[in-house]
Amino acid sequence: MSVQRPRPWYCWGHLVDEYKGTLREGGESLPMLRALKILRAIIVNIGVIAIVLYSIARGADPTFLGSFGLAILAAYNGVELLDYAALLQAYKEVQTGSDSGED
Repeated sequence: MSVQRPRPWYCWGHLVDEYKGTLREGGESLPMLRALKILRAIIVNIGVIAIVLYSIARGADPTFLGSFGLAILAAYNGVELLDYAALLQAYKEVQTGSDSGED
């Protein structure tokens, strides 16, 4: 008899369920999902850094823009990390065949 463990608190249930559906339908699409997430994160990070540096170079307040840019990067990367954790949780659940957290 197996014991179902609840999902970690940082994994959004609806997102895990959505990824589970994608992984079940698409087969082995995890490497592609990982690559797209990494590419998206790199593009957004470089974009935010470029905009902040360009604004500072044009004469904006570096104290305000530096802290604002850092806050944006921290928030965005936190959301990306939670999204990636949900993807890994879905992959783990699909591999083990468990349906923890599903209605």
